[in-house]
Amino acid sequence: MRSALCLVLLVLPSLGCSWSRFDDVTENAPIVLLNRPKDLANGFGTSLAAARWTNEDTGTEEVTLLVGGAALASGGAEFDLGSGDSPSLEASDTGHCLGAETACYFSSTPVPLAKAKGPRNDIDLCFVNGAGIASGDRGLVVRCFNDVEYALPVPDAVDEFLQFSINAAQPTPFRFAVDPGPSPGLLATALEEDAVWYYPSLSQRFVEIANPAESRGRWETEVERKLAVARIGESTRLLAVGEPDAGAVRLFTTDDSTAAPQYVGCLGGTAGFGRALATGRVGTDDADELVIADDFHVFVFDGPTLAGLPPTTSTDCSLGALPEGALVTSFGCGATKNISGCEFSEFGAALAVGDLDGDGDGEVVVGAPNMTVRHTPRAGALVIYDVEPRSTSNPRELHDFLDIAFLSSAEQDDQLGRSIALPDLGTHQLLVAGAPGGGKAALFYCPSFLPPELAGGRCK
Repeated sequence: MRSALCLVLLVLPSLGCSWSRFDDVTENAPIVLLNRPKDLANGFGTSLAAARWTNEDTGTEEVTLLVGGAALASGGAEFDLGSGDSPSLEASDTGHCLGAETACYFSSTPVPLAKAKGPRNDIDLCFVNGAGIASGDRGLVVRCFNDVEYALPVPDAVDEFLQFSINAAQPTPFRFAVDPGPSPGLLATALEEDAVWYYPSLSQRFVEIANPAESRGRWETEVERKLAVARIGESTRLLAVGEPDAGAVRLFTTDDSTAAPQYVGCLGGTAGFGRALATGRVGTDDADELVIADDFHVFVFDGPTLAGLPPTTSTDCSLGALPEGALVTSFGCGATKNISGCEFSEFGAALAVGDLDGDGDGEVVVGAPNMTVRHTPRAGALVIYDVEPRSTSNPRELHDFLDIAFLSSAEQDDQLGRSIALPDLGTHQLLVAGAPGGGKAALFYCPSFLPPELAGGRCK
């Protein structure tokens, strides 16, 4: 089957004969599409969240993926990915705001908590999936692997607005972010309210974060905000609040053992700066980098350098006064024989950082959901870059293009790359991408740069 397919593709030199491209030609395909639950009919693949966690009931390591539908109008479903290349294609839990008897408004950015502070004790795996009512309480809705649900408290003004939304049956959007650590801190905002707040690791208590650009410390209502949390040390976090309409990303540092986060500066100055954020380890050290997209480029910043900025009262947002080494590299979209249409591709609509090849440092994955793929408009693609750590010997070559991921079965308006997750399989991380236009969530097992010792049966 494979060799016959390759003979057909000899007339398409732009494709070559890379087996890793195909999701629809064999039972052991290198790309796997998860089966959409019947109850999740709207926008399957809009959001993704994944965690590797220890099931203390069985003593085993498990990998769980939450695939979300359209925010506010749908819910989410969990899938067990296993530890190799044989994931469960059917959902194991469809209780995330799906068929809920009480109000539950699913977020566009659900996040995992590999270890969470439950109502009575710590719980192995939970997802913060939205806002509404859980176990009789109002707040952020948390659902855990053993069907435990509870609500995290929210600021008073947010609680009042959430109560109004529930009473009036008018869903309101919330956004979340966590760091990639085993016991992450949680950053949250309500887009129609004027608040941003943070829950330290393993805590249900929050601290509000003031907007340094406003005398009363309030954030603007009904504006887009994007969030990210970087883990810098055992308890130090770098919090980022993006305001893409203003082209700004405001930075705060916090130590989970001390008081409120401190404002340390603002990045920005280009159109759309902050429209997507991600954190993760690019180098081999134990600290996260901060990755930010504007309307046309992706920037990689050194997390420890940003976290080391002194507290400030300046609200100016630029990239011009950063200390040496703060900006690691930046790159823009490029066309190949397989993908085109960079101008309208939404390059950087989603970002992720993870170790896809198991070599100890991370790659940056950039979603381009409106990219034209093999003459199919808005099929979508993912572009993968290897970013060198700040100790590189050649400062002019800080990133290399590694690979492009797309679906051989792509259809017009699939919009692959609208969401990205990188579940940890233990030896390396797996690339997962959502194509909500086609109601798809795809697992990419065989990037071209995967070393032979990590390539399973799907890659041969």
